[in-house]
Amino acid sequence: MKKSLLLLLLWAAMFPLAQAGDYQLIIGEHVDVCEACKRNLERMTVHPACERDYSDQLGLEAPEWRPFDVGGHIGAMERVLRYLATGDEFADDRYNSDDDRYADPARRIGMKEEPWAYWAYVDINNDGKVEPVLKLHSALCKLRNGRSIGHAYSAPIVVLNEDLSGIDRALTDLVVQNPRKEGTVAGTTNYQLYGVFSFKGEMYFDRWNDTESGDERESFTLSIYEAKGDTTRTLCQMKEVQVRRWSPGRPCAFGLCPPARPVPVGLTP
Repeated sequence: MKKSLLLLLLWAAMFPLAQAGDYQLIIGEHVDVCEACKRNLERMTVHPACERDYSDQLGLEAPEWRPFDVGGHIGAMERVLRYLATGDEFADDRYNSDDDRYADPARRIGMKEEPWAYWAYVDINNDGKVEPVLKLHSALCKLRNGRSIGHAYSAPIVVLNEDLSGIDRALTDLVVQNPRKEGTVAGTTNYQLYGVFSFKGEMYFDRWNDTESGDERESFTLSIYEAKGDTTRTLCQMKEVQVRRWSPGRPCAFGLCPPARPVPVGLTP
């Protein structure tokens, strides 16, 4: 009997049941939207890094994302990738005209059977006017527990121009909250995964930091932001209490994979 019980416990440890995680609210205690987001995280039965559900029972609502026609907007997508990599969407003079480091990934995104780019009209800075917001999402995030991927993944958001010809730089700079911005305005997009939602008539966006690199206090945290006018505020931050999984921020800690590569160089949508 004892042996059977021990085997059962070992089996359960190898294949844990889906359950909500534990999170500590380190910024935004007693703020309504922060408390609602913390409860939302605690309700989730899958890890919130790659995608986050927003419970309408808690007053949270996500935009109606739809696939973006990448093939019809290759130029815009090239500018988006260039901005995320260099902080300058018009950095054509840095590269030869025959350099396809951004064009090729943009075309691959457009040919994926599962869309990798989505967009929605969102009043991202709460000024009463909706803007086209683009969200990229790498399917590699689904392999985040595999300990063997060699490419970085991310899910950044940018704001497009009204005619979808490129990015709205002023509004995009408001929503880009990636770390290490001293090197480029766009910062480091690797392992930064964004979402957008509304709560009590206001629009917010969030960012999951899925890496151990950098400031330990920022590791495995969800930050909630609100943009108003030309200013962005950090309203909340929740930290995962126990991280019982492989850390993608240290992909070669056990010598199992090559180092992660920055987006979009070597990009694998």
